[in-house]
Amino acid sequence: MVKIRLAGGPLFLFFLTWTSLGAVPWQDQPCSVPNPDGTQSPCLENAEQETNPFKLLPHDFKNIFTQTENAWTIGIGLGAAWAASSLDDQITTSSFNSERYGGPGLDQVFEPGEILGNAIVQMGGAFATYGLGKLWTKPGILDLGRDLLRAQIVTQSLTIGIKAAVRRERPDGTNNWSFPSGHTSTSFATATVLQRHYGWPAGIPAYAVAGFVAASRLNEDRHYLSDVVFGAALGIMAGRTVTVGIGRGQFLVTPVPGPGQIGIQLTQLP
Repeated sequence: MVKIRLAGGPLFLFFLTWTSLGAVPWQDQPCSVPNPDGTQSPCLENAEQETNPFKLLPHDFKNIFTQTENAWTIGIGLGAAWAASSLDDQITTSSFNSERYGGPGLDQVFEPGEILGNAIVQMGGAFATYGLGKLWTKPGILDLGRDLLRAQIVTQSLTIGIKAAVRRERPDGTNNWSFPSGHTSTSFATATVLQRHYGWPAGIPAYAVAGFVAASRLNEDRHYLSDVVFGAALGIMAGRTVTVGIGRGQFLVTPVPGPGQIGIQLTQLP
């Protein structure tokens, strides 16, 4: 099985198309829009005041293809996935793959990852957060729920589209929907939104949970390492796209593959 070509071929063309669309430099500086009284209001402030997530989705999908940071994130994600593909067979045939070679103990440890990263569970949690914000009239919770919903819709749309284009066979041979990992992308999207809203005290445990979900996909024989590495990059990109202007720290978060493990690299941006 030629995993490098499957992981990189259609997506490399996708990446070239992306960068050729004239992506603009990513920044937290908002643009300005005219008000009826002649004054100017920042675009991002207007977006933050909009509580209906569905009205912001066209803006989000546009930003996916027009932010330079996103092109870099996808490019780095593809490079990391390509590097990780050299370990795909090694990890799949190791004792870490409980479904094939491991004992029931390790399998039980990672079993919750199947539920935590499930797209329905992630979307349900986002809707619940948004609903509680509406019910309790809590702007902070409402804004968080709005951004979680947007991140999930963007992430799951991109994930399904790429799966359909690449059609990589899963390690267990059940279907051709292996690349990228949907459980991983949705979990990292949620973690990124939480980090952007509440900083690293919330981001570190959120990313730890997302990493646990990613590892569970390897343990369950559902994905290769390159699948989860690119899924993490996809989720991070979507989470940052819907939260531009939120948070003060400028960091590029990228997944880093290693022998039998997945790490997160933080690069401070100027």
